[in-house]
Amino acid sequence: MQEIDFRADPRWNQFVSSHPDALIYHHANYLSALESEYGQKCRALACEHRNGRLHAILPLFYVKGLPIKLGRSATRNRLSSLPRTPVAGPLAIDEAGMKAVLQHAIELVREEPGLQLEIKTRQAGLSDIVPELRSVAWNSTYIQELPARVEGSPWEEFCEDLRLPRECGPCQECRRLRFGNARKQHRVSWAVNKALRLGLEVREAQDETDLAAWYRLYLDSMRYHSFPPRPYRFFAALWSTLRPLGQMKLLLAESNGTSTRRMVAGSVVLRFGETVFYAFTGCAHKDFSLHPHDILQLELIRDSCRSGFRWYDFGEVSERDAGLAQFKGKWGTEARRLYRYYYPAPEPGHEKRASLLVSCMRRAWRLLPLRLSETLGERIHRYT
Repeated sequence: MQEIDFRADPRWNQFVSSHPDALIYHHANYLSALESEYGQKCRALACEHRNGRLHAILPLFYVKGLPIKLGRSATRNRLSSLPRTPVAGPLAIDEAGMKAVLQHAIELVREEPGLQLEIKTRQAGLSDIVPELRSVAWNSTYIQELPARVEGSPWEEFCEDLRLPRECGPCQECRRLRFGNARKQHRVSWAVNKALRLGLEVREAQDETDLAAWYRLYLDSMRYHSFPPRPYRFFAALWSTLRPLGQMKLLLAESNGTSTRRMVAGSVVLRFGETVFYAFTGCAHKDFSLHPHDILQLELIRDSCRSGFRWYDFGEVSERDAGLAQFKGKWGTEARRLYRYYYPAPEPGHEKRASLLVSCMRRAWRLLPLRLSETLGERIHRYT
């Protein structure tokens, strides 16, 4: 076992690129963006075989933790894989490598009293491999399987069509882009058609001027949903490192009015391997009635199909957010459980008191000026 420099050691990205379960969040470019966000350094654990090839990796960041407990969120000092990231965790080609990197991470935590290990992953059963880890039930993420790109099949033409016909039956060659049953397809079609009637058009962001304009919408959206926003430098780092490689894309929805053209909403997706992650979005609450999220999602899914991706991940949803779960579910997605593992085991929390505190904080957050919400968000994320 060793710690390596993921930026300078080409084996890191070679391993990530070849592993079937690797995500964009394991890639060196994303880890570099996290480093630049708050000046933290990633501890890149690697299990090396005698021939010099890597058998397992685990990226970790040190996080201070908030001084108070907020719901289920971990708030103590910890090593996290990864902070401010929905899912990452270890990658390994065999159980021995998986066990090695996890046990080494536990040893790092044992060396510093008061520190906790946090693993965010899609993988079940890590506590069976390393019994010291405690599994905690977490949210589900909503994933849509995209049709395979088969030359000569009619799905690609269908992607350019707005009308969403019903499933054509057991036709093996027809790989149409479908959104669940006929009722769900009708809901998608209705929302997208309304957005078009109201004059919305979609285009890809071209430069950092577009990114900066979108960031204002992102701040507005995060304030409305009472979540601390990420700093602009994080998105600028993603733009400069991931976008040139096609690993990041920002699509914008604009209102083509009679006199002016204005940006209404925008969504960032991260792309790697077989999966596209719907990662960040921004929209002023007053424009929700224009259905910009529907037209953006449709164009992002179409683009993912054209680019040959297999999965479109809408992201995780809290069990308490029924509205967001309904929006993501209408696209014909499948809910898949995410897992979190801790060492040592988290202490029991006072959920009722925490929930009341969170509720009060969220009501107050919506009243903040945008610039103040940006400043406070940056400070809060230093501890989360």
